[in-house]
Amino acid sequence: MRFIAALGLAALLAACGKPVEEASPTEPPAAPAPAEPTHALAPAAKAAVSLDPEGLRLVVLDSGSTRLLAFGRPTAEAVEVLSGILGQPASRSTNAECGAGPTEFVEYGNGLSALFLDGKFSGWSADAESAAKVTFMNGIGVGSTRQALTENFADLKVEESTLGIEFTAGEVSGLLDQDGPAGKVTTLWAGTSCVFR
Repeated sequence: MRFIAALGLAALLAACGKPVEEASPTEPPAAPAPAEPTHALAPAAKAAVSLDPEGLRLVVLDSGSTRLLAFGRPTAEAVEVLSGILGQPASRSTNAECGAGPTEFVEYGNGLSALFLDGKFSGWSADAESAAKVTFMNGIGVGSTRQALTENFADLKVEESTLGIEFTAGEVSGLLDQDGPAGKVTTLWAGTSCVFR
């Protein structure tokens, strides 16, 4: 009886076919699809860079879609992405005397500088050269008036400091050329800064 049962079990296993582990050697396993870099824009996409309190926002011009290049991304990745849109940096330098620690500055020809601390994207600044070239998504940038700041930032605070007429709006800071509604923005920054008070 045991012999008949053993034959029945052998027949049942044979009917089930080969185990999955014994796949035919003539069929190589499918290669995993390459992972798309999280920072990459579509190769053919034309893009622009917009200011953002949390980093820099990449705007695909054809579709209007955006992606945040957030503070904290590795230096090499952030520089690669920005250079792909803005062209090669005009200069790179390091200031060891910044309050936050030795800070690397990567300056582009449009008045925008990206700041890097401890190997990570940590801040940005925009100077007079950036006027009408680099702005927030709402159009505010260097050259905007204090009146425009008031209309676009509910948490705007303006005070006189050792730097001049300084303002803050959440995580964004900057300077105005004069007090009053007609005063114009001369400098903007967010994230890590290297200002000497």
